[in-house]
Amino acid sequence: MGNRTKALVLAFIFMVSARGYGQGETGVPFLMIPTSVEGNGMGGVAASLITDDAISNFSNPAQLGVFGLSNSLSLSTYSPKTDWLPGFASGLSLDATALSAGLKLNRHFNLPVPISVGVGYSQVYFDLGEFTRVTPDGTVIGTWNAHEKSDLLTVGIGIDYVVKFGLGYSFKWIDSELGPFGTGQEAGTGIAKVPAHDFGAILQVPLIDVVSKLQKAPVAFNDELAPLFDLTFGYAERNVGGGVSYGMQIQSDPLPRQGVLGWNFEAGLMSEVNHRPWKLLTFTWAREAEDVLVSLKTIETVPAPGDTMYTNLISYKGGLGSIRPIDNLLLGKTYGEIALQKGWQIQVAECLYIRGGSNTDVGTLLYQTHGESFHLNGFLKILASLGVWNPRHGWGAYFLSHFDLQYSTSVYTSSRNGFINGTRFSSINIVFK
Repeated sequence: MGNRTKALVLAFIFMVSARGYGQGETGVPFLMIPTSVEGNGMGGVAASLITDDAISNFSNPAQLGVFGLSNSLSLSTYSPKTDWLPGFASGLSLDATALSAGLKLNRHFNLPVPISVGVGYSQVYFDLGEFTRVTPDGTVIGTWNAHEKSDLLTVGIGIDYVVKFGLGYSFKWIDSELGPFGTGQEAGTGIAKVPAHDFGAILQVPLIDVVSKLQKAPVAFNDELAPLFDLTFGYAERNVGGGVSYGMQIQSDPLPRQGVLGWNFEAGLMSEVNHRPWKLLTFTWAREAEDVLVSLKTIETVPAPGDTMYTNLISYKGGLGSIRPIDNLLLGKTYGEIALQKGWQIQVAECLYIRGGSNTDVGTLLYQTHGESFHLNGFLKILASLGVWNPRHGWGAYFLSHFDLQYSTSVYTSSRNGFINGTRFSSINIVFK
């Protein structure tokens, strides 16, 4: 087997495994791997889960709009990179890095409601490993590193008027380099470059704040403790673009266009530290439905004896595709082409986050997840509330109000797919508020 063929076989093995995340025969299936470490701890829920982790922009660019309402800067990176399909000992790895910058316009302009804008850059890099090209007699004549990557430039806008609403759009550049040269009678090379885009929206409804505004009095248990109950809804459409071709446009494959709709609720107790809101203890439950919005029909023709040509006729579903909000998101039913992600999270004092979840595709449990996060800012708030540390002035006050260092990790477990079992994601996130 030639080395380029080995690379293609390796990519095919990955594709077969990745198709558990969605349906349809598509090109560059690495785009369907969930990248949010926090979301991966909750079964893959990420498009509707508001977070200040910049890597979340891959899941829903609207995250960036909401991000700017409370934060100025976020730098997130995998640490270390993820070994993909560890049970297969494949040598595949996944890496992600992202930077988000947000600006609350009310700091500079007199606006009737809080409005933010944001811009971000992010990259996912999927490493297929290094390969060699040899002649029939075994002489090495070249090497290359097979890889696929996606670069995103994201813009977002957020509005906070009782409810928070975010919109986002990502320009996406996809680069798939399976091999730099053809072999035998192959046309072109193993290189494909495709432009695409993502877009999305997020709406968060803080029900306790809504009630407080309607009755013109805060809802609270006492001067130090108040209830919290937020509902959040998110929609994203990802990988919107043309076909993926490695030299012959007539044989191109569609991008794995995804439609994702989700919701979650967070309930718990609120307090204050240094006159700033502080979530003491909350529980979050979330569910998302995902559909690969691709319809593919392959036509075979025989233009000459011994030759067979394959032409792919590509079409896409519109809107929500086959997603049914009541059946999928409320009743938890999955059928046909719908995948469901379900997750939960317990957070303590904005310091410790414990997560769990599951991913189900067409009624079959693919894998379960668990994960944790530690936030330095929450730990500092605990010290301040206990009187161990007095951050009223100087650097202490600045760190408590404007800085956070976060570490997150999540793990897949699966009895059905040994290849994916044990896949671990870890990331570091630096945030300036």
